[in-house]
Amino acid sequence: MINKLEDMLNILKDIDDSDESEEDLEYEPISLDDFKKNIPQYTSQKLCELIAINRCFGSYKEQSIICMEELAARRIAGDDYNFEDYIDKAFGELPKLDFAIPDLRDVLRQVISGRNK
Repeated sequence: MINKLEDMLNILKDIDDSDESEEDLEYEPISLDDFKKNIPQYTSQKLCELIAINRCFGSYKEQSIICMEELAARRIAGDDYNFEDYIDKAFGELPKLDFAIPDLRDVLRQVISGRNK
């Protein structure tokens, strides 16, 4: 299960099969076609974690769809893995991101009221 942001980033690195070291400044993620070819090699847990990452960050949408299709195909083939619960649990353990921008008027009121004290 994903416990830390670092674990989540390691999962994303795992889908890149390049031989480049981390010191290299240029980073090329795995292509969507290569991802599709490699998808049967991934465990159901890794597929679920990639879906949870998509739900958290809104990134890797195409890969997430491919993961869902693979999990559905595995279910049809007889795999009884409860991926729905695993995705929900993994998503629940990810940090909650809040990109809400505070109202500038409220910020200014707080600054002004702080000066008047």
